[in-house]
Amino acid sequence: MLHDSIDTRLFSSFPPEVIQEAEREGRVRALQPGETLFAEGELDSDIFIVLSGELRITRRSGDAEELLAVHRQGEFVGELSLLSGEPMEATARAVKPARVLQVEAGVFRRMLAEGTPLARFALRALAARRQELEAQLRQQEKWATLGRLAASLSHELNNPAAAARRAAEQLREDCLAAQHRGLTQDCRLTDPQRKALMELLQALRVAPAPMLDAQTRSDREDDLIEWLGDHGMRQAFSRASIFASAGVNLTHLEELGAVLDGPALPAGLGWLETTLSLAQLGDVVEASADRITSLIASVRQYTYMDPGALQEVDVHTGLEATLAMFAHRLRGGATVTRDYDTSLPKVWALGGELAQVWTNLIENALDAMKDRGNLHVSTCRRGDEVHVEITDDGPGIPEELQERIWEPFFTTKPLGEGTGLGLDISLRIIEHRHGGRICLLRSKPGETRFRVELPLKPELPH
Repeated sequence: MLHDSIDTRLFSSFPPEVIQEAEREGRVRALQPGETLFAEGELDSDIFIVLSGELRITRRSGDAEELLAVHRQGEFVGELSLLSGEPMEATARAVKPARVLQVEAGVFRRMLAEGTPLARFALRALAARRQELEAQLRQQEKWATLGRLAASLSHELNNPAAAARRAAEQLREDCLAAQHRGLTQDCRLTDPQRKALMELLQALRVAPAPMLDAQTRSDREDDLIEWLGDHGMRQAFSRASIFASAGVNLTHLEELGAVLDGPALPAGLGWLETTLSLAQLGDVVEASADRITSLIASVRQYTYMDPGALQEVDVHTGLEATLAMFAHRLRGGATVTRDYDTSLPKVWALGGELAQVWTNLIENALDAMKDRGNLHVSTCRRGDEVHVEITDDGPGIPEELQERIWEPFFTTKPLGEGTGLGLDISLRIIEHRHGGRICLLRSKPGETRFRVELPLKPELPH
């Protein structure tokens, strides 16, 4: 029996015979923060089981270290190299005080030959690890394909979008110039009347119309329709709509009415309506081009173009890019509220992989709410971590299923709808690739809340 024995309560998933063999054949080793368990390039390394703390698995990439995974309590480390006979492809270090059970390479090979319980259990863990790595590689390949597609679309769409915006600006200016020339030639109007119309048009263009709620806009249109009807104007409804959109109010019409008399009133209002309508059409084309440009930027941000590169990532930008990808679903009746800590610093992360996490959490929330309900996204800082919470007011996850949501391909959706919640992928990305944590804080009818805890920078000792 080991002097520093294993607390069997830590390994409820381990069969008793496996724990007994591990205690008999292995030895417990304590690691201090920053201490190396094994190094990249080593041959014939032993096999380890993490008893407490966590190990960061890193690999040299140029002058920097790339975080590959984080191993915690109950996980095997080093078995891939031992079984393949190849040199270690990565380095394992303890960031915080840790304890591991070490089984020497020669001893483990004997156990494999004899087919002992620990050897069989380790092989099953290896098979699961292999499946996990394959699933992760498939996901990365999909993400890389999406990134290349986004890069291609960005290049192809940016140029026509920019051209459309420039054309809209020029078209609007040319139309306004033509309208101005037409006004100067209209013999139904005097110079003071032309001046009054031009001054109002200039004032409306300099100070864009304020955003009105539905009730206020309706009341304004009713006032304009009534005034236009009282003054014998035809098509009062459509004219009032254009005027209200441009910011014309009842005071403006009354001031014009005092200057435009007789046939000058319908002539002047007709000119103003046409001019404002042309300007609004130009604004629509320009806004549409800007929207295309904005969507291109969101796609670029969403895919991060290089999903494998550790980079400084703005969490809010990533969240907003993901929400933009779901804009078509949010228009169906879902309301998004944000509670962002705008003082948050950037985090060092794999931007493309974080986007996968935000996508899975937001898509699951929208599915649960059937695209109708309240989605709440919040961020805050806790010490050296950034916390992101995503909450929906859907029906919640039944308590008996909450432990299963992290299983690969598990889903709460009806048969044939989707291949899973994607939470197993999210778990690997956050915990194994970023050294953070993801958890379901609570789930009940009306509130399901997930929290992602990200370190500002993965602790990678040099």
